[in-house]
Amino acid sequence: MIRKIVKPVAILGVALFAGLASGVPRVSAQSSWPTNETLAAAGSDTNDWVLPAHDYTGNRYLQTAQINTRNVSSLKKAWTFKIDDDSPIETAPIAYNGTLFVTSAHNNVYAVDAKTGVQKWKFSYSPHVIAFSANRGIALLDGKVYFGTLDGHLIALDAATGAKVWDIVGVHDQSNTFYTMAPVPYKGVLLEGASNGDWGGIGYITAFDPKDGHRVWEWNTVPGPGEPGHDSWSGDSWKRGGAAVWSGVAIDQATDTLYLGLGNPQPDFLGTVRKGANLYSNSIVALDISTTSPKLKWYYQFIPHDTHDWDPAMPPVLFTGTVDGAPKALVAEGDKGGNFWILDATSGKLVHHVVVSTQKGQDTDPNAEGNLACPNTNGGVEYNGGSFMPETNTFYVPSVDECGIWKSNGHATYLAGQFYLGGVFPPLSGPNTGWFNAIDVSTGQFAWRKKLTLPAVGGALSLGTGVVFSGELDGTFDAFDAKSGNVLWKYATGSNILAAPSAYTLADKEYIVVASGQPGNQTVPEIPKTSPNGSFITAFSL
Repeated sequence: MIRKIVKPVAILGVALFAGLASGVPRVSAQSSWPTNETLAAAGSDTNDWVLPAHDYTGNRYLQTAQINTRNVSSLKKAWTFKIDDDSPIETAPIAYNGTLFVTSAHNNVYAVDAKTGVQKWKFSYSPHVIAFSANRGIALLDGKVYFGTLDGHLIALDAATGAKVWDIVGVHDQSNTFYTMAPVPYKGVLLEGASNGDWGGIGYITAFDPKDGHRVWEWNTVPGPGEPGHDSWSGDSWKRGGAAVWSGVAIDQATDTLYLGLGNPQPDFLGTVRKGANLYSNSIVALDISTTSPKLKWYYQFIPHDTHDWDPAMPPVLFTGTVDGAPKALVAEGDKGGNFWILDATSGKLVHHVVVSTQKGQDTDPNAEGNLACPNTNGGVEYNGGSFMPETNTFYVPSVDECGIWKSNGHATYLAGQFYLGGVFPPLSGPNTGWFNAIDVSTGQFAWRKKLTLPAVGGALSLGTGVVFSGELDGTFDAFDAKSGNVLWKYATGSNILAAPSAYTLADKEYIVVASGQPGNQTVPEIPKTSPNGSFITAFSL
């Protein structure tokens, strides 16, 4: 049985050579680029998509849209851009003033004409270390493109040409820490999370200066000696405790509160060497970042002392939903253990807990003989999360149904640059399927849910006109009726969808855009042998 630990706190009111931009035409001269003021107002911008999930709330939602339930069936492919680094593509496309910026899994960056899909420039990169091959996009601010790499660099490019401006090593230990998250600019700093959940490091969120990359502040996700929560780790186990920052953030601009979902504790599959709840792993935390010394406001730990790698990979989503007949400030999070959580965004108090994937064997730790448990490490709610629609008071989120056989060898040895595990990643024990879930925020019950033939990891984009978009692992891109769950339109992209969609408007025409590529860690035997057919960005319009 999953147990919680809640402790509300009152809220107060380098560089390696990385390639050169190719000699293709530069981006057209811009009269301006997104500024901090542009990003602050992103929530009301229906033309551009300037943050990974549209705005600082992390909610992939547009209130007004041309596409609606009556005309979505007329949606056609507008263009396709071929990504020459064929790989699992999880990028969140950033769209601004006619240019789309995307990344490949191995840290190439592309600027693409948002009307035609023609490449404007490309920046090539070859990380010397490849951990999980994933990159979730760029940041765009004041004429520069920023991105993190699989070998722990943070790089700034000229947004018009792709030429490198600066390149720093942002992580403290390149043997066990790297970047997959899209950086997030906020009030003069650039936020980037350290990923190291299975290599023997500890997580942290860093604020860098966008002008030159120097470190402004940092907050460690595993408390050290003398810090609250340190006693939740036995001995020195905290030093390699994990709690990585994988995929994204949400920010309440009114209170300068940063919300983070933090990864699993280490070593995986072996809890005897790290007795205790292992804070702040498998938690959502709310940090006051109004000064250069971040302070913890509250935390909620979803799965204490996790031995199954069931961390909350989904980026948090802030929204105002109706509960008990009244509007309430909420934050949503999902985890790989098959749980979806809705909390009070101010206090961290639990509002709803919904099981969105099959759960079995969750009370039994991995052992030498092996035991069946569900979901698997790539199950539950994955890295691209979901979306809340105020018009229906419903949260839309895909989930994965997978099981595995879990074994532990009873010991773990740290070796720099290698997995820090107490066993092996569990082999699949099929069938491997998924769900698209619509959760009524007023009750915490399903408004509807659709069973899918393959795992569902493609995130969600909701439109106030009543349409919800999401991609399937077989490459099908779907438009759902937000109220009924009926599929109103679908398109076969030809490759596997792991990424969430984005939207933008150009010359009075609305575009929906989604990435597809290899299945990567989401590979299951049921994927059609005809997929994938390369890596692409595909845009659709009426």
